[in-house]
Amino acid sequence: MEKRKISEFVKFVPGINPTRARKQYGTDEINYYDQAAFERDYNHEHGFVEEEIIEDIPVGLVLKKGDVIISNSMQLATMVSEANAGKVPSLNFTKVEFCDDGLDKRYFIYLFNSYRDIKRQKERELQGNGPILRIPIKSLKKLEIPVISLEKQAKIGRAYIETLKLQAKLNTYGKLVGEFTERILEESIVKEKKDEK
Repeated sequence: MEKRKISEFVKFVPGINPTRARKQYGTDEINYYDQAAFERDYNHEHGFVEEEIIEDIPVGLVLKKGDVIISNSMQLATMVSEANAGKVPSLNFTKVEFCDDGLDKRYFIYLFNSYRDIKRQKERELQGNGPILRIPIKSLKKLEIPVISLEKQAKIGRAYIETLKLQAKLNTYGKLVGEFTERILEESIVKEKKDEK
């Protein structure tokens, strides 16, 4: 299996600094892509569309549905949903632009998030002090990925995304079952107290 540098297939675009953006574009009206938006996309939750595009911001920075975005603090990638289209990534995120059709987006997400060899490479490149470590863009460009046929990439990528969707549904189901159980048990205690009177 052939390995190649990821920079042959994608370009990493850093998010913008809100303080500089305020000065450069003269507005506080920028709708930023934040950690909550990332987690909704990563967990495949759907919300209402919040598209408010500031015309002065370069089009390449504004996120579209289907764009791939990396959370720098979590070192995870996901695909932007329709609910988060039109937002602008802050410094905490890196947008991934695909140079050609040589790399499937979902396969990229699988490799970046779960492929053991890439995880090891990312761990070696982590930098920073304190609880939040980041991978600089120059280090992201050096990651080496396995190159397989586009057909196999698409199959692996689809299977990975479907697994994430199923996990999100199971997590939601588990949370609902827990809440339901707590409510029933509390009601049982309240009923028991009333019966004692």
